Amino acid sequence: MLKPSTAKRKGVETENFFVEYIKEKWGVVGAERRRLSGVEDRGDIAGWFKVKDGKKVKDVAVEIKSGAKLAIPTWMAELEVETLNAGADLGFIAVRPKGKPNVAEWYAMMEMDDFMALLREAGYVD
Repeated sequence: MLKPSTAKRKGVETENFFVEYIKEKWGVVGAERRRLSGVEDRGDIAGWFKVKDGKKVKDVAVEIKSGAKLAIPTWMAELEVETLNAGADLGFIAVRPKGKPNVAEWYAMMEMDDFMALLREAGYVD
């Protein structure tokens, strides 16, 4: 079991890896680690949003997790609350497998309806 200070440092490192990845590879220039906000938690990443007609419309809620121990039902419940708190219309969990600092090798988890809606928007579902 990691000491709380070690776990916190590892969490910050993991969130920073993710922010760097979406900025550099995917051009999400405004992305940054979100500061802790207690019961009104809106996820781990700020500055990622949808723009329509030149205006910010909705945020993307992202929860970053270490995959050393999977707690999928707990994580999904947490993501649901954070997505609502953020006023986001999309949320997902980025899972860092143990020993994988390269974000391209991580996993994304979301509810099936959200995933299918993305496929529809991309033209894969009528």
